[in-house]
Amino acid sequence: MNEFFITKPEDERVADFVGLSNHKLRRLREKDGGDMAPYFIGEGIIVINRALAVGHKLLTLIVSEKFDHSQITAVPQECNVFRCSPSVLEAITGRPNLKDPIATFLRPPQNKFEELTREAELIVLTESVQNPTNMGMVMRNAAAFGVDAVFFDPQSCDPLYRRAVRVSMGQVFSVPHTQVLSIPKAISALTGKGFLTIALTPDPKSENLSAILEETSQSIALIIGSEGFGLSTNSLTAADCTAQIPMHNNVDSLNVATSLAIALYAVQN
Repeated sequence: MNEFFITKPEDERVADFVGLSNHKLRRLREKDGGDMAPYFIGEGIIVINRALAVGHKLLTLIVSEKFDHSQITAVPQECNVFRCSPSVLEAITGRPNLKDPIATFLRPPQNKFEELTREAELIVLTESVQNPTNMGMVMRNAAAFGVDAVFFDPQSCDPLYRRAVRVSMGQVFSVPHTQVLSIPKAISALTGKGFLTIALTPDPKSENLSAILEETSQSIALIIGSEGFGLSTNSLTAADCTAQIPMHNNVDSLNVATSLAIALYAVQN
């Protein structure tokens, strides 16, 4: 590895990291066509080690001046390690100290829909799940309950967005995922492949999820929608059925990631 001490915030070697706490700007830079589109950011020792364990290429490490790099399992020889002064760290993160290292990885190629569905038995689709925290929890839940693939639409948060990766605790790396242009079209394609496509909704007119699962032996695709408005009419119509999770005390809905966790547990049991 190549170690450098960075003492000035204007140093060009850390230009890509300055203003990391500006989430709106960061997401624009990481979208297709942005200067950070070929990369993704991982934060924390656990996240970085999990990325390395599955073969992601580590390019750069941002650390404090006294960080013990032996905590990272295997820093590649070609990786640049920037040991930053407090003023540089403040320009990057908004704080003069840094507990967890920040890493840049080369973004992997997109997985193919056909490849991910070929032998899958349990799939999750997200429509307009825009909140990075929710997307991170979706991916963590998917890993915990053995989901074979996650498909997300262009309006959903990128699972490799910095905050989503951190919230997932690096579990995003253990779940194959890819973007699909249209959730309704993806639902139709999965139905054609023999999946039972289930749209999760708080609509009280929908059948209870447990009742639907008791009557099927098909592979399952669970579809979840935006935090505010849920699934689009087109997605609800395209699905084989809609399902609700029964609740008490006049609670009409749960957080999207919480609902998914309950649904995945029901599928497994």
